[in-house]
Amino acid sequence: MNAEAVMLSQYKMDGQCRGYCLIINNVNFEGSLKKRKGSDKDAMELQLVFTWLGFQVKKYDDKTSTEIKEILRFWQSFGNWKDSDCLVCCILSHGKSGEIFGTDERLIPIRTITSYFKANNCPLLAQKPKLFFIQACQGEKIQQPVYLQEDSDYAVSFEPDAQSSGYVSSQQLTSTIPDEADFLLGMATVDGYLSFRHVHEGTWYIQALCSKLQLLVPRGEDILSILTAVNEEVSRRADAQCERKQMPQPAYTLRKKLIFPVPNEPLVPSEQSSDMQ
Repeated sequence: MNAEAVMLSQYKMDGQCRGYCLIINNVNFEGSLKKRKGSDKDAMELQLVFTWLGFQVKKYDDKTSTEIKEILRFWQSFGNWKDSDCLVCCILSHGKSGEIFGTDERLIPIRTITSYFKANNCPLLAQKPKLFFIQACQGEKIQQPVYLQEDSDYAVSFEPDAQSSGYVSSQQLTSTIPDEADFLLGMATVDGYLSFRHVHEGTWYIQALCSKLQLLVPRGEDILSILTAVNEEVSRRADAQCERKQMPQPAYTLRKKLIFPVPNEPLVPSEQSSDMQ
């Protein structure tokens, strides 16, 4: 394969603006859903890492379903996408199969969220990668370990990103992303199962995502290889009793490799960010 063919196999990531990273961080809910303690740590890590990767980060805290849709409509019609390489959208909330909760405890289908940025709805992002990372439960089942492996510090401070009880559908993950090309959907867990969050250290999935981006972007790894490494890391984790496991799952309609350019400056260690809480 010649050099030109290799270049054509990658998304263009050298525009005037790398892009925008939207973070919707729902912690406090109006009804029976528990406060998502530890989510602010996730939001902080995401902001740190994607700023390092060259994105302009916009964070929104505690938004209702209506407010989330208003935010998405604003960014759908945002004019600066013309000069941007990529969209990243991270949603941290409670959820159930194929849906996430606003703080008003009304559900929004993930497919609705991603559809705002389909090529016919957001032409300026046509043929550009659109990445969605969803930290939320997708059901009530608990994944059982195949083998026992002790993991410390999760005996008391560990809880699910749970949702209201009810029937868990057999909806396939691929039904939550648009038919159009250039989407990636990174889910914290497979459909039907709980995902887990430490009340001080954040969620297994988002913390693994941030750490693997820090480690593997400088090595030139593409996003799918990075998410495979995230899968491997999260799959190794368990609660202190070795009774609860978690398996993330990506789905995508990407047509090319997505490789983030290596930042010129090193990332400020995430430990320093803990002083900002």
